[in-house]
Amino acid sequence: MLSFLATIFSTVLIFLLFSSFRRWGIQTAWAITVNYFVAGGLGWMLAGGVDAMHASIQAPWILPLSLIGMCFYPLFRLTATCSQELGISVATIASKLSMAIPVLVLALADGMHDIHWGQWLGLSFAFPAVYLSARSGGSQTHASTTSVRGLWWMPMVMFAGSGCIDLVFGWYSTDPSLDAPGMQMAFASVPFTLGGIVGLAHQVKLGQGWPKRRDILGGLMLGVTNFGSLYFLLLAFDVQIMERAMVIPMLNLSVIVLATAAGMALLGDKPDRQARWGVVLATAAIGLMMIFG
Repeated sequence: MLSFLATIFSTVLIFLLFSSFRRWGIQTAWAITVNYFVAGGLGWMLAGGVDAMHASIQAPWILPLSLIGMCFYPLFRLTATCSQELGISVATIASKLSMAIPVLVLALADGMHDIHWGQWLGLSFAFPAVYLSARSGGSQTHASTTSVRGLWWMPMVMFAGSGCIDLVFGWYSTDPSLDAPGMQMAFASVPFTLGGIVGLAHQVKLGQGWPKRRDILGGLMLGVTNFGSLYFLLLAFDVQIMERAMVIPMLNLSVIVLATAAGMALLGDKPDRQARWGVVLATAAIGLMMIFG
């Protein structure tokens, strides 16, 4: 249970850090770039170092995972901007309800006869939940409602992008190559590393100079937290405190509710009416997928 709670805490902390970077004067782009090198470095160390890198190059998932890794940096930047401009509740709904995409695609690929009607109802709630959150005015503590409404596309892109990433992870999650010692960590470290490389290349291309001390410290905090969310999730799967199919829905539901509450209590976020309905529908969507899963 401690590993599951640690996963929830670390995931919520990622969104809180995103929302706080601007207040602390941290350059979000540099913090995200440093974060990926930190998370990737920790992953490769636990995976087995150079030997794990050689083994991952030979793995059947290296190409699709590499392509996904190149999307990590822009998607994480978008998540940070969404947290800062629209509020934590909108960002968490868009990223955590993305699980609906791999569930739907994998259900269609594997045959729909095992999918309960309650799960289909839950999936149907996911899309309007994201839509309402995207069309909301965000948090009352952020920019004016008029300017914020122009950012409605952010949660939509996050939802689609995170869903595609989750789909690739889900598609290869049962690959026999992951049964070898350390390969799960190597599997996660590949996109982390490529995310850092893409981020570094982007920063150099922009010519905005090198990161300041506070940017590096912010990246370290984010990187350790980001890696911790993955590490504790793997531990939660291993200790089997609940059915494996229940872990992700329960985690996502907890993150949405806790992150929204934390944003209101710690950062003064006040979701508007549409955003609150988005939270309600998101809770109902994940709840139904859990109950009938």
